[in-house]
Amino acid sequence: MNSYSKYEEAKKKFTPSKWSKYFWAFSLTIILVGIIVLACLGFNLGMDFTGGNIVKIETNTDITNEQYDEIVNKSSTILNEQGLRLSLAQREGETGEISVSIQYQNKSGVDDTEMGNINEAIVAALKEAFPDYTIVNAESKSATASAELLTNALLAIFIALIFIMIYIAFRFEFLSGVAALITLFHDVLVMCAMVAICRIEINSAFVAAVITVLGYSINNTIIIFDRVRENMRKPSLDALSNKEIADLSIRQTLNRTINTSITTIASIFLLACIGVPQMSEFVIPILIGLTAGTYASIFISAPLWTYMMSKTKNGIRQKAQAKEKGEKVKSENGVVDAVATPIEE
Repeated sequence: MNSYSKYEEAKKKFTPSKWSKYFWAFSLTIILVGIIVLACLGFNLGMDFTGGNIVKIETNTDITNEQYDEIVNKSSTILNEQGLRLSLAQREGETGEISVSIQYQNKSGVDDTEMGNINEAIVAALKEAFPDYTIVNAESKSATASAELLTNALLAIFIALIFIMIYIAFRFEFLSGVAALITLFHDVLVMCAMVAICRIEINSAFVAAVITVLGYSINNTIIIFDRVRENMRKPSLDALSNKEIADLSIRQTLNRTINTSITTIASIFLLACIGVPQMSEFVIPILIGLTAGTYASIFISAPLWTYMMSKTKNGIRQKAQAKEKGEKVKSENGVVDAVATPIEE
């Protein structure tokens, strides 16, 4: 038996519903730890939300990568001595007119006067460290992502989630919509919790990352629920329970879910490894969200739907079966086709 056949045999024995509780426990643990971190430390908000300062180091000449790294490292050391952290270092300008922009947030708990004194000390230290370069005095950078903007973005995400649930409830049935919505909330909560735990800086790109994860995760979930609906209408599967229907549907779409998720996550991972540092604020949250969305679509969404169905009287599966039994499916010659539809995986 070749490796592919072994994989197919193992897949037929795969029952996601048995593993659902373990993945719920794993996710809830992450979310709980994230809530504790948020309560103690809050999010690590970037300059887009807090504002800060910019100091430009003008070299007036070309610089090598080694020289750029030296400027960044020395600047970071000077900021650390003042109790600050380098938020962003960016090379600017064209050949022969290179400058390095050093950005850092305001020091927590100090007023404008004291922050001004700290900026002067930083500029003086930079002039001493780089006597051959021109140091432009620190200038203030206001917060580009205000609290109002963040509130509007979160409101837009919430409205989008509601419309997604309405669509799925109309396209499939109500409990599918509820399960999909809970799964999406799960993906976002896990992503936010991991961002808080890892102290990843949050800027306006994070909002775009959340929306990206929502759009990708719902795609996997819809594929599974579409297969659930198809299997519920097959007369040959009438003897199967809702739980068995859900497991069968997940197995039938497992190749598609794994292949698309692995290729996407691999691409994002490479971008996180070899991309510019400024992209990490966007790429790493997406990587976390896609990973959470992948295992949630397999182990959480359909098993959650199964659990909710078990708590309802008569269940929608029974209604679908009754409707299916009452319909006459005719073959091309006009004779009622009584042949059972085979189970395909």
